[in-house]
Amino acid sequence: MFRSLKSKAGVLALTAMMVGVPVVGLAAPASAVAQPKTFSFNASVAGTVTATGAGTFALAGTGIASQLGIVSYSGTVQITSDPGDLPITDTLVETFTAKNGDSITLFCSQVATPIGNTGVLHGIDTWTVVGGTGKFAGATGSGTGDTLIYNLALFAKSSKGTINY
Repeated sequence: MFRSLKSKAGVLALTAMMVGVPVVGLAAPASAVAQPKTFSFNASVAGTVTATGAGTFALAGTGIASQLGIVSYSGTVQITSDPGDLPITDTLVETFTAKNGDSITLFCSQVATPIGNTGVLHGIDTWTVVGGTGKFAGATGSGTGDTLIYNLALFAKSSKGTINY
């Protein structure tokens, strides 16, 4: 009936699979399943600040970010502290977009303090990844940021942390 032992083993394996019996050695090892990788994220951006309403501002700029290269940058700031309170607290949703359209969106909680009477605010924030597109869809991560805001007209910001995708 069977010409060789090899063909008998093949038929037995095929029959076992057809009736739902697990066959040892045919499943992919757990290590073969793609796992997110952790990468350092460092970004440096600069641009303009535009008041958009009471206690709200839009940020627009350009810069460079690891994993993305040259980026366009946009952000929306909402002041959360009462007018006149120091330090100033705010939230910021910011998006770094690569030339190919891939992007990372961060949610930041920031505390900003005036530097004397210079018109410069120094902000320190913590951030988490809240969105992404392209290869960053489903990304997670967190880090910190450091921002200088000049006369509520210009800004320069650096961010560092880790992202997983």
